[in-house]
Amino acid sequence: MKILIVDDDPVSQIALSATLSRFGECACEGNGRDGLARFTAALDAAEPFDLVFMDIQMPVMDGQTALCAIRELERERKVAPGREAKAVMITCHDDIKNISTSFFKGQVTCYFTKPIDLRAMVEELRREELI
Repeated sequence: MKILIVDDDPVSQIALSATLSRFGECACEGNGRDGLARFTAALDAAEPFDLVFMDIQMPVMDGQTALCAIRELERERKVAPGREAKAVMITCHDDIKNISTSFFKGQVTCYFTKPIDLRAMVEELRREELI
């Protein structure tokens, strides 16, 4: 399993990577633009990411915009339905607008607010069969 973590907070990157590395190979980027570029390069190399963790509030390109661009890229590249990367939003924003946008536009499976309880996150990811 290949996991992409996109978060501008280095501490969050380290914590998520350390937690998720037992389930797959992790790569980290610090903003949505770089995350989108990394996702695109992996797709172009026929080695796509299976799971994307995306923070919402980041410099350069926010997570909602980046995830919508990832979904558009998957449509353009004709990724088969059901084979798209699974997405998880991580953010300090616990408001209905961000939650709704994440689920409906970004097609996320899970939404976690910071600070993340990593143990509970892993349990939820298992329940959702993401890991």
